[in-house]
Order: sequence, then structure tokens, then C-alpha cells
Amino acid sequence: MDECRVLIVEDEPDNQAIVRAVVEEMVGCCAVVADDGQEALIRISEELPGLVLLDLMLPKLDGYEVARRLKGDPRTRNVPIIAITALARPADKAKALEAGCDDYVDKPFDLDALEQKIRSRVCLEPGGDL
Repeated sequence: MDECRVLIVEDEPDNQAIVRAVVEEMVGCCAVVADDGQEALIRISEELPGLVLLDLMLPKLDGYEVARRLKGDPRTRNVPIIAITALARPADKAKALEAGCDDYVDKPFDLDALEQKIRSRVCLEPGGDL
């Protein structure tokens, strides 16, 4: 597992670009993007990331099912998952956590807050920045 490899699962190109910039430029990790839930599972099987940033409303396979499958697989159950979604009701957050997400960020998100959530889940070199 590459601790500083972050898989971004997001179907909206503008959101992909914003989250990728946070991961690569602000945090200093490598970002890989999947456009839907099925592609996410394929990418994870090819190379295990250190963190998954997961939209919940995705084509082909929604984020809830992706989270359930990742947490149900011994190989991927310890990979942290942060849900990033416009679904902001308390019931939506509870459903995401129940599916296996470890944390939750509402869209639109604050870039600094997202950076801190990512940093709290990836292992960086002592001293912080890469």
C-alpha cells in the first residue's frame, strides 16, 4: 500500500480538479482519479491507495456500495475512506459512516478543512511536508 497515494472517486470534472489540486499541491501526495464506483474498485485492485476520497452519488456503482465492498475485503478494510458529498443531512452522514466511510466532508467544502482531513489520514514524512 502506498500511504501517500490518494484515490479520488468523483464523476464531476470540476470537483475532480479541485480535489486533485488539494491532494497534490497542498498535501503533496499522488492523486489517482476514478470516474465511477466500478472504476474505483478496479484501480484499488491494481494498486492499493493510502486513502480514498469518495463521492457517494456515482454512476454504475454508488459510493455506499464501494465503501461496503472495501470494508468487507480483508485486503482493503484498513484503507481509510473520506466521503465527499453534497448529501448533507445527518441521515446521509450516518448512512455513509454505516457503509464504512471513516470521515465525511460536505460539498461545497472548505479547501483548508479538506486538506487537514486528508493530512490526518495519510502518513507523511516526519516534519510534515513532502
